[in-house]
Amino acid sequence: WLEDVQPVLEQRCVVCHGCYDAPCQLKLSSYAGLVRGANPVKVYNGSRIKVAQPTRLFIDATTESEWQAMGFHNIIGQHKESSEIDPADRLRESVLYRMLRLKQLNPQPRTGALPASITLSLDRKQVCAAQEGMAKFERKNPLWGMPYAMPNLSDEEYRTLITWLAEGGQAPEATANSADAERQLVRWEAFLNGTTSRERLMSRYVYEHLFLGHLHFADTPDREFYRLVRSYTPPGVPINEIPKVRPFDDPGIAEFWYRLRRYDASIVDKSHVVYPLSKQKLERYRELFLEPDYEVAEVPDYVMPEAANPF
Repeated sequence: WLEDVQPVLEQRCVVCHGCYDAPCQLKLSSYAGLVRGANPVKVYNGSRIKVAQPTRLFIDATTESEWQAMGFHNIIGQHKESSEIDPADRLRESVLYRMLRLKQLNPQPRTGALPASITLSLDRKQVCAAQEGMAKFERKNPLWGMPYAMPNLSDEEYRTLITWLAEGGQAPEATANSADAERQLVRWEAFLNGTTSRERLMSRYVYEHLFLGHLHFADTPDREFYRLVRSYTPPGVPINEIPKVRPFDDPGIAEFWYRLRRYDASIVDKSHVVYPLSKQKLERYRELFLEPDYEVAEVPDYVMPEAANPF
């Protein structure tokens, strides 16, 4: 996955399928996004007058069945490890394979304007065919294979993805935190989960400012990032993120913990806001928020609209 499949996805697919509002909500920036699959509901819909349930990857659901209950459908096909499943059957049941194959069978012109059937308008109709609708999709839209409106994959890129799908589209091994990051993570989680009123106020303030950031520990690999989250679970056990929309939303429980969660998806410039963490930064926070002589009589609650007011 890391050496072969992910580089192809990053070079040819993530440019469109890497954001929260990716076409058909299909995020190809991580294996978790592939397993989640596709959903025809548009994330941003100006005509919608009611709040929609958020579908944030890694946050609002974690298992394939949970995502399917939210309207997503499988695009990989059978991805259970079994030597009894015919590779040809795996491919026939894979929406991703059929989209890639459609492009190979109907190559995009290398010169001149794109065919009129390839629409690029901002309000173009979204077509998110599931497995049972692929035959009709292929007949009706032969030029809509993937990558859509982009040059074909090279033969090597195509073989890489198809071989992976035929072999079951297996998950990559979990990425371990670097030793330096692990040491700093323990220190920061202890710092952010103090129990005094001042410590709790400081941690809430820090979280509400850094929740969108990709946090990077000093002296760790360049591509290793973390997110600051609120968790049902304390340090030392797996993180169970509290899935709220805004950082100042009521967490719903009296006791929760601030945790640092590894971010393993491909990096997309649009959402890559880097913030460094270090021993010096921790001491600076202590100097700013904990050493001055002031009293916090009561930690603010989460009643709206007061919760959104930093003062």
